Amino acid sequence: MFWTRSKTRKSGESPPRVVILGAGYGGVYTGLGLQKAARRRQIELVIVNRENYFAFQPLLAEVISGSIEPLHVVNPTRRLLPAAHFYQAEIVNVDADERTVRIRHKGRARDRWIPYDHLVIAIGSSTDMSRLPGVEEHGFRLKTLGDAFFLRNHLIGMLEQAAEESDPLQKKEMLTFVVAGAGYTGVEVAAEINEFTREAARSYRYVEPDDISVILLQGRDRILPELSDVLARFSHQIMKKRGVEIRLNTRLRSATAQGIVLSDGKKIATRTLVATIGSSPNPVLKSISPPFPMDERGLLRVDETLAVPGYPNVWAVGDCAAIPDSTTGGTAPDTAQYALREAKQAARNILASLEGRSPSPFRFRSLGVFVPLGRHSAAAEVYLFGLTLKLKGWVAWWLYRTYYLLQIPLLERKIRVAIDWTVELFFHWDIVQIDTTRTELMSRAHFEAGQLVFAQGNRARSFFIVLDGQVEVLREEDGTETRVATLGKGEFFGEMALLAGGRHTASVRAKTPVDLLVMNGDDFTALTGSSSQFGELLKGVTELRQSSGATAAPDDPVE
Repeated sequence: MFWTRSKTRKSGESPPRVVILGAGYGGVYTGLGLQKAARRRQIELVIVNRENYFAFQPLLAEVISGSIEPLHVVNPTRRLLPAAHFYQAEIVNVDADERTVRIRHKGRARDRWIPYDHLVIAIGSSTDMSRLPGVEEHGFRLKTLGDAFFLRNHLIGMLEQAAEESDPLQKKEMLTFVVAGAGYTGVEVAAEINEFTREAARSYRYVEPDDISVILLQGRDRILPELSDVLARFSHQIMKKRGVEIRLNTRLRSATAQGIVLSDGKKIATRTLVATIGSSPNPVLKSISPPFPMDERGLLRVDETLAVPGYPNVWAVGDCAAIPDSTTGGTAPDTAQYALREAKQAARNILASLEGRSPSPFRFRSLGVFVPLGRHSAAAEVYLFGLTLKLKGWVAWWLYRTYYLLQIPLLERKIRVAIDWTVELFFHWDIVQIDTTRTELMSRAHFEAGQLVFAQGNRARSFFIVLDGQVEVLREEDGTETRVATLGKGEFFGEMALLAGGRHTASVRAKTPVDLLVMNGDDFTALTGSSSQFGELLKGVTELRQSSGATAAPDDPVE
């Protein structure tokens, strides 16, 4: 089921449609709170998200070490919310006046518009490391399952290379791992990397655990500013004892493929930088028209009922919103614990609104915080019956795992994670490296005469060079197809739309049997950005085509 662009839906035509943007904690748990109403056809529930799964974020770091199998920390959104219409797509923009959401499916030529009666914005935050030169290009992040899996493969790759490296400086570079940012995520990632690489090193003949160097950078005067001084000091001591070097009052300035530069000008030779800094508002917020009210950080302002002021039936939860916290007088922290409760309250308020009742304010007091510090150790603050219990060591580690095991949504995933943790107690972590990279940056493609290479309106994704045969460029206007150009051996096409990030306004079809060399769009963009000669070549060919009347029709960008 899908919708085309339309005006605001009329009441009474069908059950009220609730559209949820995002399938993180905020989106999924709002959906879970509305699922019973969706099953009864009291509402029509729609969820839009880029991935087709819900990632259990608190356990994502354990994918790095292999404590948990990668697929065990994610849940298929369709199975979590079977009563919802789920669409895996990019969110293009929100039109608050028309009350529609514009989405874009990967590989689809046309965008779609989904009208809504109630809208829940739960798109989370983004990561922006562009302010630090080189960090975007050379830093690893940990936002998705793919990030964790990619980092794990990289760590194993560094151990493999170091085992065969004879140059001591190169070897040290490979075995130095830097984590920037010592909040929850940074400390957890540094602890996992330290435990994993030191244990894995025992399986390599020419790598010793003492060769491993894990460095944690913190811009403040202590790690874990979210915890009390006592637990922060305990965490610092445990990590130091286990071999992690912690540098306080030290910030990252820039990064290259073979090292980083610190704020004081000092350099660290490394090929692994994990950046847990640079959290920023989701870019989708800028695409809302007219603009919703934002705070100074660029987050959506909501009232105590989680509603966006001035926009009826629009709600926001999670990291994308500045949510009033009645217990502190400030805004609620951007943690999974809070997002889960915000989502449940948003679902209750939506149902109340549909039934003509007044929505209730969001009220929640944190149950505590947990920070794992590696195998069998953690730090925790638990708030119970007005008391604050400060726990550390094995007890905190056991409580941390028990709490999050109970929070995993599906019983199947709970069992799988419990088995993973049990197996981990008796066996070594796995060091299998699964190569997920493409075998070739360039590929070849063959088309028979009459076959389409791409159609008018398709989004540009590749750059093509004709190796043999001919293609014809065709443009359709008012139902009439016109041949614009014929391209033969040595000529290329597809470049202009890639550079503009648009769609093809003409089709390309094989005139004869043709062999093409195909370059992925990302690789093409990287090549044009790094090679001035290649850029000049493209410019010259484009000007020649335009002067001869054979315009670059298949490459013109359109919105």
